[in-house]
Amino acid sequence: SMDMNDPNILYASMWEHQRLPWKIVSGGDGCGLYKSIDGGENWEKLENGLPEEMGKSGISVCRSNPDKVYALIEADREKGESGLYVSYDAGKKWKLVNADHRLTQRSWYYTEVFADPIDDGTVYVLSAPALRSTNGGNSWSTLPAHHGDFHDLWINPTNNTNMAIANDGGAQVSYNNAGTWSDI
Repeated sequence: SMDMNDPNILYASMWEHQRLPWKIVSGGDGCGLYKSIDGGENWEKLENGLPEEMGKSGISVCRSNPDKVYALIEADREKGESGLYVSYDAGKKWKLVNADHRLTQRSWYYTEVFADPIDDGTVYVLSAPALRSTNGGNSWSTLPAHHGDFHDLWINPTNNTNMAIANDGGAQVSYNNAGTWSDI
């Protein structure tokens, strides 16, 4: 994810994964979130407030407030560490906002998070359902949709009521803040 106000500031998520016939391995030494302030020449591992052992993760910088960064993290469910994290200081410190199981279910397949480009309190998580929070991740509602298994989302950077979503059934477009979707 790139800070759209400074393209030299980049965030990356690293994931070690192996799918065997009898199990799925998700996590390892290199897993984690990383930040570069020099266009990718050098990277710093982000750790303060994040789980020590991580699996798959996704990260999204708020375009309207680049100090606010969301991260969706697969971690130890028994310890309550999987879920949505937020940083208010561009990745220096992190806080778990919500451990709702829907956010990280089948994390090896989903784990997509998107900050609204205009409203930094609105964040989307794509999974079997498409989920939206308008209060910084504290609570979630399911978006109405024609299909399931959501994998990508584009939000118009100048009109956040216009978006396109991709799922296993194809793609749909909304012009009314995901109230209704096209039949594409």
